[in-house]
Amino acid sequence: MRHLHLIDTSIGSDNVGDEIIMSEIKSHLLPLISDAYVTTSAGHDGLGVYSRDLAGKADLVLLLGTNALRHQYRVGKKYIWYVDRKDISAIEGKVVLFGVGANRDFEKIERRQLAFLQRVLAPNFVHAVRDETGARIVEACGLKSVNTSCPTLWAAPRVKVDPAKRPGAVCFTLTKHKADPLDQQMLDQMLDLYEDVYFWPQQPRDLEYLRTLNNQGRVKVLPPNLSAYDAFLSSTEVDVVGTRLHGSIRGLHHGRRVLAIAIDNRARDIGAEVSLPTLPRSEMHKLAERLNGDLTCELSLPKEKIDLFLDQFKSS
Repeated sequence: MRHLHLIDTSIGSDNVGDEIIMSEIKSHLLPLISDAYVTTSAGHDGLGVYSRDLAGKADLVLLLGTNALRHQYRVGKKYIWYVDRKDISAIEGKVVLFGVGANRDFEKIERRQLAFLQRVLAPNFVHAVRDETGARIVEACGLKSVNTSCPTLWAAPRVKVDPAKRPGAVCFTLTKHKADPLDQQMLDQMLDLYEDVYFWPQQPRDLEYLRTLNNQGRVKVLPPNLSAYDAFLSSTEVDVVGTRLHGSIRGLHHGRRVLAIAIDNRARDIGAEVSLPTLPRSEMHKLAERLNGDLTCELSLPKEKIDLFLDQFKSS
């Protein structure tokens, strides 16, 4: 009997985007491991007394999603993937990356971080990363990886609405911890273009940030949970725009026109690699032109790489 331990990066997270990632990853993974004994722990909180024992007994430990790859050494420090020093022996040589990206650009990986990753990552498995920045980290460890893009895109349908026809409403997102004066320009342009402007807070602090912008009183705020967001997207003809990558990607799953505003390596890399409609925030002056134009989304996903990665988990 196979025993797989899943590190779930949506547990203990204040970012609903992690929930979006996890729901998609599990939709692809769980059918492949229906014969296995599956245990779970929280990525943000790390291994506790019980889950450390479970991970130690597991055949594999799968780190699921989000931007958990980092070039800096974070063992014993608060991070998306929290690892205590006493956890290392439990996960040594067992960790397989499933749709994991890099949290930021870098020039060099710290020596201690490289040694840590080489110790815990499974040497005989191909790891799935979601961007080329993440691939660079895995390759620096001397391990094999495939850039499968983000698992949230693997089953995303083509846009169902007319990609050249702008609807009368838009739903946008903001990122408080990467605020910029250009965000005000984004809001102002959307208020000029659309009759109805909605805001979805992917994190609570994003709503706090919205309250600091001019004209925010004209914005309709949606409940900050995934069920409400899905219900809105499925019932409302709306464009989905903003700096929250997975808030935009969720719009694709409901057949909406989307435009991700790239504020870091994630949207930049993923957009360039699979043709997800993106706009660098530095080019915010082009926003109205893009929204008035054709937002066709023909994703060019690396199906062979995705299949190569997933086939590793099929029952023999």
